[in-house]
Amino acid sequence: MSRIKLTAPIIQTRAAMEELVGEIAALTIEQRKLTAEMDRQVQAVREKYDVHLGELKKLVEEKTTVAQAWAEANPAEFGKRKSIDFMHGQVGFRTGTPKLATLKKWTWLMVQKALGLTTWGIGYIRTKETVDKEALLASYSQKLLSPEDVHSIGLEVVQEESFFVEPRLTEVETRSVAA
Repeated sequence: MSRIKLTAPIIQTRAAMEELVGEIAALTIEQRKLTAEMDRQVQAVREKYDVHLGELKKLVEEKTTVAQAWAEANPAEFGKRKSIDFMHGQVGFRTGTPKLATLKKWTWLMVQKALGLTTWGIGYIRTKETVDKEALLASYSQKLLSPEDVHSIGLEVVQEESFFVEPRLTEVETRSVAA
């Protein structure tokens, strides 16, 4: 399968570049108009259904609360199982993933200190060391570190340059651009 490679026109004059930037501005305006119209329509659809969806959600929550009250009041219906199958669905209890929680009046800092006092707990305390990139850059910018200093620790300071076209959308009249 062969591909056809399209070549972009080469701009040779400042006037041609001015025209190209104008076209980019006009296309950007058209993009924004279409996006605004799409957002308006999406918002209208949301508003149309939000009230009814909210009512349905509230009803489901209320009925689920009633179902949970029945299930908690009738544990014998479950036997050894955690759920019951009905014609229209299933009800039951799910056991969540185990997690740690502090006891009343305890904080995680207190737990960390208590672990440090045990013979077995030190292995459960994490220490995370990372490079303070912001401090290194600040020292480099303030000339406290030289390029050689930075290089000696395996780093270099890089700044990339990127091209941009920033159309002045308030000053450019909308014009139709041939596709």
